[in-house]
Amino acid sequence: MTAAEARASFFRRSLAVCGKDAAQELRRRIAVASVLFFAAASLTLVSFAIGPFGLPPEARERVCSALLWVLLFFSAATGLPRAFVREEESGTALALRLVAPATAVLAGKTLFNFVLFAAIAAVTAPAFALLLGWRIGSIGAFAAVLALGGLGLSIVSTFLSALVARASQKSVLFVVISFPLLAPLLLPAIAATVSASSGEIPWTALRVLVAYDGAAACGAYLLAGAAWEE
Repeated sequence: MTAAEARASFFRRSLAVCGKDAAQELRRRIAVASVLFFAAASLTLVSFAIGPFGLPPEARERVCSALLWVLLFFSAATGLPRAFVREEESGTALALRLVAPATAVLAGKTLFNFVLFAAIAAVTAPAFALLLGWRIGSIGAFAAVLALGGLGLSIVSTFLSALVARASQKSVLFVVISFPLLAPLLLPAIAATVSASSGEIPWTALRVLVAYDGAAACGAYLLAGAAWEE
């Protein structure tokens, strides 16, 4: 098999895994519904607790940026970590190992998780800004921050899902491992959101997010087999 054929096979298998997860979740609707319900409930509580008049103008950008990423992180954490756990619980993990390499499975599930995160952000971010009276100065920079932050969150969450899929205390182990890995992503994402909300383009923070996503993707690709197959 040539290099071009190997790449084409990898992408086909990755898209097939992504399509399988999407079809499975759309049939059950449990994970998607729980993620959206958590996002809606959290957004409602935050909006009532703070509201458009509960913050001084000088603190609004920083507080809203931090709250948005906390909301996105915990909303995504209710659904993204189940990428590989679901396979172990349903008994389909062995079949998936036989039909596709671990890297293709990881890429497909990461793609599905990123699409799920994008759907969460597309609903949550505008509603959050509207309910809290938060004006975004640079919509393009804000969208770029959400995309890069969501990609890194999807990569790391999917990889950690493979790592803890067969553990007895999956949820606890995921939280313990994910915090030190995701903190270097969330902190520059919050800083970049603050800059974007004030109308600036946060080039330095965006470069940090790109570097983080690249490093996370390389690490997940190299360790995919050890995390899931062993």
